[in-house]
Amino acid sequence: MRKLLPLPAAVISWILVLYSKLVSLKFESWRIKTFCPDGMREGTVCYAEGWQIFPLWLVCLGAMTSALVVVWMVALTASGDRGKAAAISFQVGTFTALGLGSLTDQALPALLSIAAEAAALFCVGRYCNSKISC
Repeated sequence: MRKLLPLPAAVISWILVLYSKLVSLKFESWRIKTFCPDGMREGTVCYAEGWQIFPLWLVCLGAMTSALVVVWMVALTASGDRGKAAAISFQVGTFTALGLGSLTDQALPALLSIAAEAAALFCVGRYCNSKISC
């Protein structure tokens, strides 16, 4: 049963990161209410020219955060080789990011999430290679 723990841990951590992104959406709502010109805003949508509904920085931050958290949660909950579990999580995340990036025509968030996964995998490898931790 312990061997199956990384899968629900990864899914739960991904969902928790999505919920934490609500905070950044609240920040985005404040930004629209504060900086969008009068008469160009309806609720939390700004119709001014050049204004993005979901700015690229917000999408990239969410993708990178979820990639980091998922790889670390899989590594921390793995019962066997944590580095191997993190590598499998990296591979699954890479294919998922590429798939979502191609479906949404958002290449930058996909590439940044893959880079964040690679950084997390590197850190997990260094952490698990030390004799004290694993």
